[in-house]
Order: sequence, then structure tokens, then C-alpha cells
Amino acid sequence: MRFEKLELLSNLERKARTIEFHPRLTVIKGENDVGKSSVIKSLYWTFGSPVRMHPEWVKAKVKARVTFTIDGTRFAMVRDGTSFGLFNEAGELLIATRKITSELGPYLAKMLDFGLVLPNKSSGEPETPPPAYAFLPFYVDQDLGWKQALESFEVGAQYKNPRKAVIEFHSGIRPNRYYELQARKAALQSGIADLGRDRQVLEKAVGKLSLQPAFTGTEFTELEHRESVNRLLSELRNLRSARLHVAAELASLVDERELLTEQMKIARLAMRELGKDFTQALEEGQEIFCPTCGTLHENDFGQKFSILDDREACAQFVRDQHEQLVAIRRKAEKAEAELKKTDVLIDRVGGTLAEREGELTLKEVIENAGANMARGLFDNQLEEIRAAVEKLAGEIVEIDREVKGLEDKKRKADIESFYAKKRTSFLRALNVKNIDFDSATKITKKVNDTGSDQPRAVLAYYLAFMLTVFEYSSALTAPMIIDSPNQQDQDATNVAAMIDLIFSTRPDEGQTILGTVNLHDQVVKDGKIIELVDELSVMSSTVYDDVLATMTPALDRI
Repeated sequence: MRFEKLELLSNLERKARTIEFHPRLTVIKGENDVGKSSVIKSLYWTFGSPVRMHPEWVKAKVKARVTFTIDGTRFAMVRDGTSFGLFNEAGELLIATRKITSELGPYLAKMLDFGLVLPNKSSGEPETPPPAYAFLPFYVDQDLGWKQALESFEVGAQYKNPRKAVIEFHSGIRPNRYYELQARKAALQSGIADLGRDRQVLEKAVGKLSLQPAFTGTEFTELEHRESVNRLLSELRNLRSARLHVAAELASLVDERELLTEQMKIARLAMRELGKDFTQALEEGQEIFCPTCGTLHENDFGQKFSILDDREACAQFVRDQHEQLVAIRRKAEKAEAELKKTDVLIDRVGGTLAEREGELTLKEVIENAGANMARGLFDNQLEEIRAAVEKLAGEIVEIDREVKGLEDKKRKADIESFYAKKRTSFLRALNVKNIDFDSATKITKKVNDTGSDQPRAVLAYYLAFMLTVFEYSSALTAPMIIDSPNQQDQDATNVAAMIDLIFSTRPDEGQTILGTVNLHDQVVKDGKIIELVDELSVMSSTVYDDVLATMTPALDRI
């Protein structure tokens, strides 16, 4: 994967910026507060990764488009707030979504050959983790990345201890199939646990009811039989009343949804017409003839920006209404589920009532529902649970057998040896003192250095791991992005060594993007330097019209 171009657009500030990346090395250079980190973070923000953007950047409601290639094939990812859109080179929309984990993540994973699967900590179900997990080894964030390796994204606690899995997947120690099997095994084990709880409930019920074959059922009387029928009738009336209430609520939600949908259609139509007006305003001269009133109007910047303001208001209205539609859909789904549940209960109570009110005598009821039959029902359920557990356990045995076949101790040793040699070599090159070789040579270990040594030790980890990925992984490789290596008051010699190592360790087929205040006399070869100079103003009004014209068609489709 390579990044080609980043386009940024703020209709609120009427500013924009286009940055084109060199295929091998791009240095984004500038003093503090010129927006280097905001530019770099925007790359991953566009792909739905959780990065900490500057508050002023958030207030500007910046939209972004990243043009990138995968094995030479060009794509573009567009983000506007919580909306994402992925386009191919022909401009065809491949996916539009607001769901990162359940929709965008799996789609990108297939494109990037990112096969890592992790069990969700809450549900236990296997799932493809969000895009941030694909980019973790390739990003050193200014805020988080220099404190500990592979922690540049605020990924939260969605998965239990995912670090080891991420390392072994990206390094090539474990293939995609390994994680698919492990996730499946976790789901099966969760299913066995659920069945075990069901079995305990049934066994407790048998013990509590003392369901023994000697039970005769003589405790029942005719009066109790009639009272049972009356209770069922009352329950049936209550259920039918509840069903009418839920059905009315569902009908109201459907009406509200239709109204919002119609309003959104009108707003989108207005957006298109305003877009045509703006295009015409750009093409016309100093004055515009109005065919409606037959007069000439001054075609100044205020007029053009007024059109844009109206169009942005329509776009915001559409986004707000979309959020309401999502909320209505959830309420409707909940109401439908409650309706189905109520219907099931009504059928069940009605069936039981029919049996109780039939021509069966009390004696026949007791004889047909005696203890032997009740115990038999429990025994059948227990047998079904036992059979289900055996089936799941058998699948786990097959998984363990296949996982064992995937273990390649020699390959693992080769990978760990390659990493250890690179890491120790880089630690020495960066003048890291008191190297803990036991920690430094183990690929899954965290960096335990402190003080000014810590950032250099973290960099040594990232670069060694990156080269290991390019050497052994058959899956994803992405641009190596490093933001602000001068951390913890490094002296000039150490910073120069860090930048020199970043340049010299670039893989032949890799891409590196570096953000820095100063190059410390290091020379950029086979690359380019982009210098940011305006404090608190990465974007400019001079390119706003051009970027707006090129991005608007894509933004309108997501």
C-alpha cells in the first residue's frame, strides 16, 4: 500500500490543501504549530482509525480524501464527519458507510489482505478488527507512539490483550488461517459454556420439583384446574392489549420515517440545484441575469459564498436527518422484535388454553402430565444438551489438530532471530545505553527503557519490526509514518542518528513519511520535502475553489 495524495477541505473556513506524496520518501517539515501532525493524522483519520485531532481542526469540520494504491491499483477514500466512501480509479463507489468495525473494516481487510481475526471481548464472536489494527506497526504518533511501541492509536478495550496476536500476524509468525481457527475455537468454547449453564438450570429444576417416577399428581383439584384456565385467559387478554400498543408504536415510527425520507429527498435536490448555481456563478462574469425577475445581479464573492453556505446547510440537514433515521430504524427493529415475541407468547398461551379448555377430564390431564412425562421431558432436553456439547467439543479437537499443523517452529525461530539482530543493531546505532538484551531480542516484549533513551529504543523497535514485516509477512505492508522523532529533549547528535536510521532502513518497496521540525543536516535522497510555514494554518483559501470542485461529487455520494 502507498499513499499518493491527501486533499483537505473546510467549507466552514473556506480553505483547502492538497499534498502529494513521493512514492519512496516524503518529509513534512516545519516549526511547531504549523500543522504537521494534523496533516499526518488526517491520513489515518480518513480510514477510520482513532487519532487525537487538534480541537481547532475538529471545529473546522475538515473533510478529507486520500488517494492510495494497492499493488499499483488506485483507489480513493473519502471521509466527511462520520461518513466514509471508498472509490475505485474510475470513480465508482465501492462502499459508503458510517460503520467502521462491522462494515468498513472487513471491506478494507479483504482489499489489504489483512486476515487477522480476534474474538470480541463482549460477545466472544470472532470478527475482523478495525483498520487501526492493520496500520499499528507502521505508525509512530507524536502523542502516543513514542511512549510505547504499537500504541499510537487509541483502540480501547474491544479485544482482550490483542498485542501478541497483532505482532505474530504482521511479522508472519502466524498465518491468517491460525487466527480464523482461534476465533472459531473461542466461539465454540463460549457455546459450550452457555450449554453448561442451561444444563445446570435443568438439573436444578429436576431437583427442586422432586420429579420422581412415584409422583401421582393427586395434589391437583378441580378448583385448581379452573383457576389455571382463568389465569391463562387473563394473561391472553393482557398480551393482546400489549400487542395493540406495540403495533401502534410501530405504525407511528413508519410514518415518521417516511416523512424524514421525503425531507431528505427535498434537501438533496436543493443541494444539486445549489451546486449548479455555484458552477454557473464561477463561469459567469461580473453580473448574472435572473430569468425569473428579469434583472441583473452582481456576481461577487459574497454571492458565491452565500450559495455555498446554503448548500452546506442543506448537507448538514441531510446528515442530521440521517442520524434521526438511524435512531428510528433502531426503535422500529426493537418494536418489531417485541411484536414477534408477543405473538409467540400469544400462540403459546392460546395453545395451552385450548388444551386446558378441551374435553379432557381432570383425571386425564393428570394422567397425561404426570411425573414420568415431566421427568422424560427434562431428560430429553438434557440429552440434547449433551449431544450438542459433544458436537462442539469434536469441532474444537479438529481445530486443535489443524492449528498444530500450522505451527512452524523453524520459521518462527528465523523470524525472531532476524528481528533480534535488527533491533540490537539499531539500539547500538542510536546510542541506547544499558541495553536489556533479554527484552530487546524478543519480538513480543514491550520497550522498557526510560528517559531520553526511551524514544530511541521505541524507534529501534518500530524499524526492526517494519523490516521483519517486509521480509517475512505475506500480508499487508503499508507506508511507515513517523511523526516528530525529537522527543524527550534529544541532543542534536541523537536526533541526527534517528533521522539517518529512518532514511537508511527504508525497504526497497516501502514508502516512508516523516514529520519533523529539523533534518539536522541529513540529506533527502530519492524523496521530497514539503515545508509548512504558516502558523495554525495548514490550509489556504487560494486552492479552496479547485479542491471543492473536485471533492464535492464524491462527498455528495457518501
